[in-house]
Amino acid sequence: MPLESRIYRFISGLLKPCVSHTTVHSLTIPLSRGRAYSTIIPDYDPEGFYRYSAQKWLWNEPAQLLCRHVQFNIDALIHVAEEAAGHGSVCVDVSKLPEGNSNKVFAVTMQDGKQLIVKIPNPNSGPSHYTTASEVATMQFVREKLQIPAPKVLGYCSRASESKLGVEYIVMEKAPGIELGRIWEHLKSRDKLSIVKQIAAITCTLAQSQFPYHGALYRRQDVTQSESFVLDDEFAIGPTTGRAWFDNRRAEAEVPRGPWTSAENVAKSLVRREIACLERFPSFPRDTQQGIFGGPSGYHPTKEAKLSVLHDFLKIRPHLLPKEEKLSTGVLWHNDLHMHNIFVDSENPSQITSIIDWQGTPIYPIFLICHHPSLIEYEGPELDGFSQPAAKDLFLSQSLWLTYEIEVQRAAPELLNTIRHRDTLPGQILGTIGSTYDDGEPYAQSLLVDITKEHAWKQLVGVDENDNPSVLCPLKYSEQDVAKFKTEYAKWEKDVERKMRVLEEIGVYTGWNGAVSPHDYNEVVRRLAVAKQNFLDRESANEEERAMWEKVWPFQDSVK
Repeated sequence: MPLESRIYRFISGLLKPCVSHTTVHSLTIPLSRGRAYSTIIPDYDPEGFYRYSAQKWLWNEPAQLLCRHVQFNIDALIHVAEEAAGHGSVCVDVSKLPEGNSNKVFAVTMQDGKQLIVKIPNPNSGPSHYTTASEVATMQFVREKLQIPAPKVLGYCSRASESKLGVEYIVMEKAPGIELGRIWEHLKSRDKLSIVKQIAAITCTLAQSQFPYHGALYRRQDVTQSESFVLDDEFAIGPTTGRAWFDNRRAEAEVPRGPWTSAENVAKSLVRREIACLERFPSFPRDTQQGIFGGPSGYHPTKEAKLSVLHDFLKIRPHLLPKEEKLSTGVLWHNDLHMHNIFVDSENPSQITSIIDWQGTPIYPIFLICHHPSLIEYEGPELDGFSQPAAKDLFLSQSLWLTYEIEVQRAAPELLNTIRHRDTLPGQILGTIGSTYDDGEPYAQSLLVDITKEHAWKQLVGVDENDNPSVLCPLKYSEQDVAKFKTEYAKWEKDVERKMRVLEEIGVYTGWNGAVSPHDYNEVVRRLAVAKQNFLDRESANEEERAMWEKVWPFQDSVK
């Protein structure tokens, strides 16, 4: 894939973080209610339930573990699960399931064999109360209103101060079937195609679930009138719980987080969020930077350059938003349709039985949120519309991609138009501007320069009877400005290439934050040391340069 495409896909948030897994810890817990259960693990360690053990970090590990550590009343967890199961149910086992990044999930087994799931958010999951309350409402809505298979909520508490567990929680039915990621590689091609067709149907349903406002979905009793817009007797739209509004200290920025009445207000708040972070914090999030910046003759990110890009965007923002109302409508969208969030029938694996992980699901302008599901992301040669190559040359990834596009074109062509809008020049600007606090301002600046060119601007705003732009472009860049932008972009791009090469040598993904499985830890430590030595030898012309590169090496503990 060309570097420019990789850059855009990273900045616009299409690359999803890895889903982490760990060994299942199964234990049965003695209670203080006058009866005890047989012990599966004799030396019961409650800290094993509280701590995060799926991954280790090569740097900043204490901070990473702290934001994933949560202590709660295990006895109360069992009690609320028994109450939710009803009919005098008695718990016989509690198992900690493989951990994701933001939650702890427990399978609670009753005496009759019935299993329930109890989900507890980690501190890094999002805003307290709102994250849990919105997830509950979203699961209820997609299950009951949209007929999308999702876990049934049996009980919850979104306020830790009112919770028997001392923390927020959701009790839900266990998703039937088996996790798709466990069997995908063994499925026949026709089964994979069937699954992709069902995913297409689900995303079309979501894209057609149009809302008059933007934010997140809630049950009416979980939000106040002053912070929400009522939809009907059951549901309301309130503040967003999207991770982009809270990660990397963005939670500390005092900016509007919805609900919003228009797509323009969403875009305005998004930029205000980035500006607020730049004005408040002295440095930028290092792990989300694409390059190794600050080295000899390399790119040096500055607050001034980032703010300049954001303020220039605001000057042309109204013209960048799609003119078609269908592209600006609010839709509910699952951001993480990868194999570990899709369950299929264990006997008939071509049939989807449940979609899980609706945490942080936004109601957002469709042009900002809709994209191809992770399941069918394709990074091969560009495909020519819907034309299909000869069967012998058809790669499976191509066929899955084409199947998805054909199904969407049939059922919801506006969704396909929206996805394609993301690749237009205005779409790329809108897709990149929301990560300026982190990185990408030279790329965003290059897009802003492109949009000011006569042909691009005319195409954007239209022309009058004299073939002049119907609106004069408010952005003016001199030849010296453009030359400077190109120089800075070239430096930035070179630093991005440097980091990509290091990541490839280590064998990790773009956006890696140092997380590895405990099993791989020692090997990755070794690879990182080799990659660092190679990098310093390759990039340093002398000891002074070597010291400069050592100082900006991103794969190490942050300086306090």
